[in-house]
Amino acid sequence: MEKEIFAYYGRAVYLAQCIEKGLLDAVLFDKLKTNITQARYDELLYEKSQLSFGQLKREFGVLGFSELENEMIEAFHNKRDFLVHSFFWERAVEFAEGNLQYKLIAELEEVTDFFMSLNAVVESKLVAFNENNLDELDAIKLQLVSEGRTIPLESFRQPAKNEILTELFPYENVKDSLIPIFKFEDETYWTICEIGLTQYKLDIFPQNKRRFEGLNELLPIQQFNPRPKAKTPWNFELDLKKKGLKLIVTREDIQKPCRWRINNKDFKIV
Repeated sequence: MEKEIFAYYGRAVYLAQCIEKGLLDAVLFDKLKTNITQARYDELLYEKSQLSFGQLKREFGVLGFSELENEMIEAFHNKRDFLVHSFFWERAVEFAEGNLQYKLIAELEEVTDFFMSLNAVVESKLVAFNENNLDELDAIKLQLVSEGRTIPLESFRQPAKNEILTELFPYENVKDSLIPIFKFEDETYWTICEIGLTQYKLDIFPQNKRRFEGLNELLPIQQFNPRPKAKTPWNFELDLKKKGLKLIVTREDIQKPCRWRINNKDFKIV
């Protein structure tokens, strides 16, 4: 009966992972309302995937769970932790004694039923998004399958509260569009996102670089904060710490492109 116990246990843990991933997806899909880029989504996916479930729960307020649903999530957290960390330790006698093993299967069946009911609640939070993005999701699925393997998450470096800024330049990432690119002391590149800077991991082509006239003379800048306080997404100032210079990012309508500029017109783009 040991194999059967392991099968029931594996199914329960698999469902627990499905629920955790579904809740993570729901949190990230809510972030899409701020019109973030694909690169920023990938960064958030990596960042949130590193959180414990307890840390991730702090993000659930945006999902609009009812009181009963929140109670189910709390119960899930306890049951999930028990399964992963303590189940076989605290059920050692039942597992070792053949005449008691049926108790483990009954318990795991009960846990699985509960997980399935919560999974249905989580899936209901994703229905609208999945329906609106069906073609894109199918394309992503086909791409993943064509690889013949599960592609690991791309890693991103989290910005520190203070960084050393060594270079700042306008960059033509697509035709007739300029974005600001920040280079830090560790040779990483960054650009603007809804809450400050996000890591820019695409290739930088020298022919697409422009410059701010006179700005290079002020670099490097110490203690540069890449994530200032932003009251609303896409509306913040990055303090350049020299001569009162700030890079100002604004977006009046979330459906329109954001605007950015340096507050001193003497620093022209050339």
